[in-house]
Amino acid sequence: MKDLPIRTAVAFVVLALLGLVVWLGGWVQAAVLGLFSVIAVYEMRGLFKAKDIRPFVIPLMILGAGMFAVLYALGRLWFAGLFFLAFLAVALERIFNKKRTNADVAASLTILVYPLALFACFGLIGFGKADYSRLAFICVIAGVCLSDTLAYFVGSLLGRHKLCPAISPKKSVEGGVGGLIGGALGGVIVYFLQRVWSFPPVSLPLLIGICFAAGLVGQFGDLFSSTFKRWAGIKDFGKIIPGHGGIMDRVDSALFAAPVVFFLMKLLGLLS
Repeated sequence: MKDLPIRTAVAFVVLALLGLVVWLGGWVQAAVLGLFSVIAVYEMRGLFKAKDIRPFVIPLMILGAGMFAVLYALGRLWFAGLFFLAFLAVALERIFNKKRTNADVAASLTILVYPLALFACFGLIGFGKADYSRLAFICVIAGVCLSDTLAYFVGSLLGRHKLCPAISPKKSVEGGVGGLIGGALGGVIVYFLQRVWSFPPVSLPLLIGICFAAGLVGQFGDLFSSTFKRWAGIKDFGKIIPGHGGIMDRVDSALFAAPVVFFLMKLLGLLS
């Protein structure tokens, strides 16, 4: 916990910026998410490069930079078309570039899915016509952040039993339980935050359930990203966020949570 002060200070700044982005929405949100996506692709490229694998990332960076703007301005059909074009570019480059290996292509397609396809879910929950889309975005942020925070503190103070020592030796069962409680608490916070909008409020039990689910799958997202880092022999995906690592180190949990929140709120009829 020696880096706790800087981690806490940076976390507050990042959360404040994310809150501002969600509040402004529209093109601001599209631009910020696009920037995050490009950085995430670059970080994944560095991870594969550490294993001497060189994915073709030019079309993936173009996709990351533009997909939220396309979704916001033109809709989901053009959004899906942009994804296919990125896939086609990777495939054609492999066919005509004799130096490109199948391992490189496999890495390129991995990045297309993780993180880009999962990142795209932030557009699905964040750009709806109803204000509930903003609520969905906040559920992801609150559920994941509270889960990560309580998992960190409970695990640091009370952790005794290893959760997945082969993947992440520092994570404990106690921390995992704390993360579940944190996710549920995120729902309580969202319940009060939703009062700033004029739409009919979503009930407290539903928001607790949604954020609990976000916190739960977010922990799997964190562990999944650790498998990549352990395989590549790196501690963090990047160094862009002091005390936290790279963009991928901060969004790994949210990447798993966003599609779950989208599905649940779609199931409840809150998203179009």
